[in-house]
Amino acid sequence: MVQGCVLCGATGAEVMSERDRHGKPLVTVLCPGCGVVRNDPVPSEAELTEFYRRDYRQEYKGAAEPRLRQVWRNLDRLNRHFAEFGDIYGKGGDWLDLGSGSGEFTFLAGRIGARVTAVEPNEGYAEYCRAKLDLTVTTGRMEDCGFAPASFDLIRLSHVLEHMRDPLASLGTLKGWLRPGGVIYIEVPDIEADARNKLRGRLFHYGHIYNYNPVTLRHAAGLAGLVELPQTAARSAGRCSGFFTAGEGGTAGAEALAANAERMRAAMAAHNARTLPEPAEGTAAGRFFRTLAARLREARAGARLKTHRAIAEAAAGELRQVLARG
Repeated sequence: MVQGCVLCGATGAEVMSERDRHGKPLVTVLCPGCGVVRNDPVPSEAELTEFYRRDYRQEYKGAAEPRLRQVWRNLDRLNRHFAEFGDIYGKGGDWLDLGSGSGEFTFLAGRIGARVTAVEPNEGYAEYCRAKLDLTVTTGRMEDCGFAPASFDLIRLSHVLEHMRDPLASLGTLKGWLRPGGVIYIEVPDIEADARNKLRGRLFHYGHIYNYNPVTLRHAAGLAGLVELPQTAARSAGRCSGFFTAGEGGTAGAEALAANAERMRAAMAAHNARTLPEPAEGTAAGRFFRTLAARLREARAGARLKTHRAIAEAAAGELRQVLARG
């Protein structure tokens, strides 16, 4: 049954796909009012709790714990992110890593002096973090947390919002956990970019309930009473990510939302008609050689460091040097 849109109130919806990325039945619809793409129906809380507790990481990543190359890749990407936004992360304080996954952010944040609370819904990944990285991680979903108001200076929500069945209510709760002047970092997959860069039929996933592009992400944050942090907005422009703080005025107007819906409709039509995906940047040959070079670097790092913890410690050392240089 098609449901009304939580972002714009539109009651209509257009079916974009009836299968998930593995070929299993999954109806995905586009809102004609704003362009957000979501599963229909939205799963219940009970269904999501069971899915994330046991099935999600194995189904989504294909393994009960991250491979060495995945750990290296995650840490390399995070080091670049920390360096780009060192003015934000350099302030330290009490941080919440909600949906901490394989723990790389929590590990690095602790090594640069932040006091991090980590929460991960999947039992296997939470245990991996405790056993392999010696992290303190609570197993559970946001709905299981009872943090007091104004508990955190920074909340990280990386590849988490797309999994929330009521994103506005969830963001409102998180805003209440922020201290005055605190920030929430939100990052989600960009469905518009993925429609260009992924193979036809490889887009949708049961766990990705809401699929955003940069317009709908910022509109959702605005509806929850969050605005993009002025000092980072230019650096995050065009990305499906950003730092947000409590404030009014972050929503898009009806005309901008309608234009976004038309753009997303065209993006999905092009995806469904395309035989081969477009490379994210450069040419297909260039992408092949960049990927090959990255795999060789990952293999060398794994051969030299051999364990997840050793790779994490090496990355933390590199990060401290980068931040010290300013």
